[in-house]
Amino acid sequence: MRLLEIRRHARRERPAQHLIQRGVDMARTLGEVLGPFDLVVTSPLARSVETAVAMGFAVDQERPALAGEDGLGESVPGLPDDFDWDEGYAGFGRALAQDGAFAAYARGQAAIWLDIARAFPDGGRALIVGHGGAIEGGAVAAFPDADHVAWGRPARHCEGALIGVDGDRFVSIEILRVPKELRKRK
Repeated sequence: MRLLEIRRHARRERPAQHLIQRGVDMARTLGEVLGPFDLVVTSPLARSVETAVAMGFAVDQERPALAGEDGLGESVPGLPDDFDWDEGYAGFGRALAQDGAFAAYARGQAAIWLDIARAFPDGGRALIVGHGGAIEGGAVAAFPDADHVAWGRPARHCEGALIGVDGDRFVSIEILRVPKELRKRK
């Protein structure tokens, strides 16, 4: 089995593309307990690359598709304008079930993750740093029959999922949260 640790980038202040100091500090503190990784993959956007580096890991690959169709990590194709992000993973699961543009996007993100898993040895681990919406979409696509309500709210900065891959199959998932005290540090 291979493990994919998929994390959302650390904090920035929109519209800036770079992390703010609070984001660097959060990523640095979290990075002290992560790894080691056989492979580190990020979107090419500064906030993703900077998150991996602040965590203490060199970036092995940049994957433009992790930044979404707009290439900016700012939009999630196929979500309705009135999409309620407060519904968390459950809302993404319902959007996936509609089998439209969002489902195609979400399945595409999950396919990228499988491709990354093929690039390192069995028993290994990879860190993937991406964007909100893509992480939730990929997770519900990888596990469409899971209890998405139990997964709770969407991924905040530096949160995500730990996913087990056996061959070409997703076999396990753990939703990763950042402790509240780490999120609140200034």
